[in-house]
Amino acid sequence: MENNANSVMTLYHWNILVLPDEQEIFVGLRQRPETVPPFKPADDEDELLPFTLRNSSPIREFDQQRGVGFTESGRRYVVIGQPSDPTGMIRLSVSQMMPASDIQWKYSFAD
Repeated sequence: MENNANSVMTLYHWNILVLPDEQEIFVGLRQRPETVPPFKPADDEDELLPFTLRNSSPIREFDQQRGVGFTESGRRYVVIGQPSDPTGMIRLSVSQMMPASDIQWKYSFAD
């Protein structure tokens, strides 16, 4: 069983999605572990991306200056740099899960 209070999720491309109920969640990309799952080596036929998409539970607090936030589940998120999505994967994934009219980003994406 995972202890969320001691776990850290680092996002290297990220933004905060404002949900229709005004709750906010982190959405971003994190480095993919060497193997998925960790005990299974990747096969040559696997089409593995160098990252995984991650979204959080609702944010309890976020210090933008430090790039550190905590979610209601107790997990700590560390975001690197400014909100960005150079691959377009964050926006594409969210657009497949929500109607365009419901998508509201807290920050503008950096180019």
